[in-house]
Amino acid sequence: MLDVGLNNFSRDVKGIPEQDYMDISATQQFPLGTRYKRYDGRVFHYSKAGAAALVCGDLIQSAALGGALTTVQHDLTPAAAKAGSFSVTAAIDTTEQPANRFQDGWLAVTDGDAANAMGDLYLIKSHPASSTNIVLTLYEPLKRAITTNSRISLLANLYKNVIQAPATTPSGLVVGVCPTAVTAEYYFWLQTWGICNVLTKTATTAGVRVQRDVSAAASVGKTANTILTEIVGNCGWVIDTTDSGFVFLMLNP
Repeated sequence: MLDVGLNNFSRDVKGIPEQDYMDISATQQFPLGTRYKRYDGRVFHYSKAGAAALVCGDLIQSAALGGALTTVQHDLTPAAAKAGSFSVTAAIDTTEQPANRFQDGWLAVTDGDAANAMGDLYLIKSHPASSTNIVLTLYEPLKRAITTNSRISLLANLYKNVIQAPATTPSGLVVGVCPTAVTAEYYFWLQTWGICNVLTKTATTAGVRVQRDVSAAASVGKTANTILTEIVGNCGWVIDTTDSGFVFLMLNP
């Protein structure tokens, strides 16, 4: 069901989807991360809201990543797996994971050396519930063998359980701007590229780069050398403090 209307290789929506970019849904219609490019140049990626509702025009980040075992598993010890295998088994971290927690997320070989496939990266297709071990099925076969001297890390899909970008301390990656009000745990199209209307905390002027503004939740502002946060896009217009305004979003084309 979730591949209807998609190019199965690139996961691009073909035509205008039944759930359009201003619509939200209680049920999942597309794989998370599916790309939808509109005729006006704007790009959206299919996402799921986290436990809190999202506000139209807010800057949105991924679910919290640092120290959250439900979104990141680091330095796991795998069983040996031959090149050409579509399956990798690894000892899970301390938290039991339900089925498909990391579906459409990433497996990276993060430690070892070239002989142990360090540097390789794969998209996760599925996995059953896990406690001691997690058995991961991949979309593509392993190009190089994984050994017990390898170490792997897992990253959940960045468009799963997204949240309002928090103030003061970022806890994940900025992934887009919310184009409409979204009910908690509903599915929606998150804007990632093109002209958008986004909440601005620090007033901007024409011709400046725009970044996450950690002085207020869900907002952007003009770049400042003393604030090292993600660049979101560019602005060619004046936007007043605490208003929303035009920004050319440049996150994921």
